[in-house]
Amino acid sequence: MVIQTASKPQTFSPSTSKRVMRNYQVVLKCVDQSQREEINQRIRTLEERQHILLTPQVIKKAVELYKTNPKERFFTRKLGKEVGKNPNIAESAFHWLYVAIKGKIDKEQKVQGLLNFLLKNPQQLLEWLIFGRSPYTERSLENYWRLRRRYIINLLNSTRLQVDSYWRRKHKTSYFTNFSQFNALLPTCTQPEILQAIDDALSYYNHEFSLLPHLTRNQKAFLAKLQLLKKEQSTVVPFLTSWINSSHTSRWKSLKTLAEQLAKLIGKPSRKLFSTVRLIVVFTLFDHYMQSVPQLLKGLPVTKVVPLPFKRKKKGRLPIKLLMKKDYVITRQGNAKELTDQIKKQGWTELGFPRKGKQKLTAQVHFPSKASEYIRNGAHIKVFQVSSGQAPSFKPRVDVVLEGIHACFHSNTLLYHYVAQVPRKKLSILGVDINRLGQYMVAFNTPIPLTQDLLQLADHYTHLSDKVLPELTKGLLRKRKEYDSHGCYKLKGELNRVYTRRHRILRELTRLLPHFLAAVMVKKKCKVLKIERLTVDPTGTKGALAKAIYTMPDSLFIYKKAVWLASLELCYDVQLEAVLPYHTSTLHYGCGGVLTRQSGQYDVAPCKKCGQQVNTHNNASKNIASLTGTLLPLDPFPSSYV
Repeated sequence: MVIQTASKPQTFSPSTSKRVMRNYQVVLKCVDQSQREEINQRIRTLEERQHILLTPQVIKKAVELYKTNPKERFFTRKLGKEVGKNPNIAESAFHWLYVAIKGKIDKEQKVQGLLNFLLKNPQQLLEWLIFGRSPYTERSLENYWRLRRRYIINLLNSTRLQVDSYWRRKHKTSYFTNFSQFNALLPTCTQPEILQAIDDALSYYNHEFSLLPHLTRNQKAFLAKLQLLKKEQSTVVPFLTSWINSSHTSRWKSLKTLAEQLAKLIGKPSRKLFSTVRLIVVFTLFDHYMQSVPQLLKGLPVTKVVPLPFKRKKKGRLPIKLLMKKDYVITRQGNAKELTDQIKKQGWTELGFPRKGKQKLTAQVHFPSKASEYIRNGAHIKVFQVSSGQAPSFKPRVDVVLEGIHACFHSNTLLYHYVAQVPRKKLSILGVDINRLGQYMVAFNTPIPLTQDLLQLADHYTHLSDKVLPELTKGLLRKRKEYDSHGCYKLKGELNRVYTRRHRILRELTRLLPHFLAAVMVKKKCKVLKIERLTVDPTGTKGALAKAIYTMPDSLFIYKKAVWLASLELCYDVQLEAVLPYHTSTLHYGCGGVLTRQSGQYDVAPCKKCGQQVNTHNNASKNIASLTGTLLPLDPFPSSYV
């Protein structure tokens, strides 16, 4: 079957007429290695000049100026006049300062929202105070702000440390006596206090759950765990007393370890007691903290808690931004329009790197075929960004920012490359199960083999993880025992390169998977794509589970991009639905029996009811396709930001 790649009407999606920007790396070709090193050194000098401009006084002026008028053109022009540096290298420095201040203001708003949420929820406030984290807060803010949970966790941790640092500077000696010290030892407690906390927690949740008409499975399990701790209080109380009265580098991780030890001592090693043990700690310390902490947070000036930009800046790491309408210290052949016309005709342009008292050096900037195609589709050059390279190559990096409508950046070449490899059979509902990297990293409710390029990337990732990294780690340990500093230095560099290579493989898979999923939807004429929305947090998790979670290319971005690409080709909206992830992998789709999944049985497991050997991934995708899903609203895609 030959599928025609006729152009689709660009008025299909309301976002297609919106102007967006995309960032691409281009190649800087020099005459020889010595000239490249000299060009790199000149760029490095410009970066250092840019760095010198970002003094604390300039940053303070910039923050005040941003509040009066947040438009970038006014901001950079006004700041340049006040500082007396305009335009050249100052324009680039003030652009990055504008971006950083915008991020600071955004963080201030989020920190204020976080503190307001915690003041309304005392239990979550104490969890954040004691552990620096709060699962309920993380889930709530993740859904409210529509941000990744990792961002929320980092925000909670950083805010916790910054608040403590502020009160240390503010109150100094009185902070240690009249106020609760956030990062010091917890208030000492006795065994009767913990016994009372267990009784209070059980009584409180018995009352709360009695008001509900029906308890969920998780609520019943949580109540059963509390009752178990009450029953085994003679074992639990001494351990918890010792834990509270001791110091810990990470209270979150050490409490996880304590909960696992208590489960083994009680004789229930498979029970997850972390949430209930954490609750008892909160109830124990409730009276100690709730008298002073809310007053501390209410009078907290958020603007002083969130640090100013470039507090810990790395020297010379900001790229030089070449504004197309300015005369810059790095010269180019014409303005943005003229450069765009050059790339359309010949695919390259030239940049010049002058230096006072020395000969001007030039180098050609060659655009990759993909970026050249986007320019021919109607995109135009917005800005160049030039940065210096590190040893040993000293290779400068040049990025170009292209601006245009969505249609300029849409290419179906890769999609139709995959379409030819997908079996032909219509299917209106597709269920997708995402797993760890390998043969079954993407499983559908109909037999669809993975393409060779995806399998090769997954095999390469596994080879680096299972063979190369362990060998390098053993070699590094051996060199340390031999006190071979030169050998340690070389192996550390090689380890960093392997980790970078492995990260790039995951990034490439994230780029290719949406096109593969879209190709399947196009070939099957799919109308609904069903996924299971996992919210598993692998932070602090060890072993095979953490490895599997970290290597799952599971991101809502992948699904949304795939649905967007398929919708453009099919000329109708493909719906994206999320189903509850409970028991999709353990219930047999054919007979309804339970699959026995033991250690090592990740891909194939026997069914207790019919005895059949079942592929767990294909079975999970069939269960996902059969369940009722919740329609996910498709945000404007792709994003309008670089």
